[in-house]
Amino acid sequence: MKSAQYSEEGLEVEFPIFQDLNQLPTPLGTLFYTQFSRLPLVDRLTSLPLMAAVIDFDNTDVAWRKYDSITARELFKQFGCSERLYRNVIGPLVQVGLFAPAEQCSAAATLGILYFIILAHQKNFDLVWCRGTLREKIFEPWMDSMRTRGCEFLDGRRVTDFIYDEERCCISDVVCGKETYSAGAVVLAVGISTLQELIKNSILCNREEFLKVLNLASIDVVSVKLWFDKKVTVPNVSNACSGFGDSLAWTFFDLNKIYDEHKDDSATVIQADFYHANELMPLKDDQVVAKAVSYLSKCIKDFSTATVMDHKIRRFPKSLTHFFPGSYKYMMRGFTSFPNLFMAGDWITTRHGSWSQERSYVTGLEAANRVVDYLGDGSFSKIIPVEEDEPHIEALRTVNRRFNEIRAQLPLSDYFLQ
Repeated sequence: MKSAQYSEEGLEVEFPIFQDLNQLPTPLGTLFYTQFSRLPLVDRLTSLPLMAAVIDFDNTDVAWRKYDSITARELFKQFGCSERLYRNVIGPLVQVGLFAPAEQCSAAATLGILYFIILAHQKNFDLVWCRGTLREKIFEPWMDSMRTRGCEFLDGRRVTDFIYDEERCCISDVVCGKETYSAGAVVLAVGISTLQELIKNSILCNREEFLKVLNLASIDVVSVKLWFDKKVTVPNVSNACSGFGDSLAWTFFDLNKIYDEHKDDSATVIQADFYHANELMPLKDDQVVAKAVSYLSKCIKDFSTATVMDHKIRRFPKSLTHFFPGSYKYMMRGFTSFPNLFMAGDWITTRHGSWSQERSYVTGLEAANRVVDYLGDGSFSKIIPVEEDEPHIEALRTVNRRFNEIRAQLPLSDYFLQ
């Protein structure tokens, strides 16, 4: 399904279904096929020098440490992006992808997500939308399947601590309030804020890698679902928006075209998700609805004459990872100093190359494989690698690596600040 990008001035970009078009070498397909409503060609061309940074960033530890200390805005400035390109296109894409303004995002994380979602291959930007909520269509059937295989889910139990076996030098039990469960291995698949609370009140505070997590930060999200009294034509199913306040980015979706339950509704059903939503969190529901409708009306004028018949608002404090400049050195790996405690999540460092939900899934599989390896029982999961670099990108990265190796051997190569 097609998607679009809006600013306060109106429609900025329409993205086609790239896999239906002739495949061009990256990044030509993205530049050529994307329909820019108001951005001149000369501004678009200023994005090309950024490919030098994309080639240099190969997802290694060295690359992360090189680019993580600067902001995304500084990166775009260094590589000559025009002000208009940054303000109306690239900056908003970063803000939606990493949930914070570009000046608050790590350049390393920016290069990683831009390459995975947009630049690696022309068709990467195409998205497949779930025909209902993820809980209903994916997680509940998945959990039912696991139950049939003997998996037990303990609702309402929050992990509060662990018991460490000094003789075996590993975790022996998981503590959930007043209850204790023996454990051969443990996987923590939680967000940063949840883990931070656990660290403060458990034996995890005795380990340096967990103490570093206390330096990380999370981002608030507000999700608004609106039922309008009439049909409003929404040209594109998925829409990214910015410019409605410097710190706020948001997306909205036409659920009539996505969810099976709404496809025959007589009225329009919209879901709008607001990221970095600190300013919306304390507002009352009717205030949030009013802001959402006001923003929607600036994108599609017909919303200004539609009336909200019903709404559903959900607030998720500190629920998304903030990849701020300098955060990489505090991020955890999939393994820990406890031999039987493993980590999973979109903020866990992996060399797989995936991002967001895909990264959570991949690190979950990696954690499961580590459990199998540790216990010596079970079958290893197959992890599908990301698609290989296109030949010209691979060749340029090879040349770039050799150049960096030669430069590293020069006298005083490590004297100057990189």
